[in-house]
Amino acid sequence: MNATLKTSIALAALVAVGCASKQGPTPHSWARAVQTAETREAHERLAQHYDEIAQTMDADAAEERAMLAQYQANPHKYGKKIQDIKARATAMVRDFEMAAQESRRMAAYHRELAAESR
Repeated sequence: MNATLKTSIALAALVAVGCASKQGPTPHSWARAVQTAETREAHERLAQHYDEIAQTMDADAAEERAMLAQYQANPHKYGKKIQDIKARATAMVRDFEMAAQESRRMAAYHRELAAESR
């Protein structure tokens, strides 16, 4: 396994940990599913899971962008801390966007593996 793929899997696992719902599978079960997936159906489920994570990250990025717009529209409300607040919000948008992109890459990867399993 190359370093890029290992990094992708590690980032996707971190995203999965951060996005685990109270109703869905635990992060540990998804990590195990990634390690043991051998069937087309297993890879398709993982692709769907990563698509859902990407959607959540996109929504979180949009929410943070809206907050950033409010910060920028009303800087007087935040006083001297406005630069720090804007920097943190900008970083969060970037991180959410990167996580969404990585999740989409993992979904595509599992779709490829599912196609090869047919």
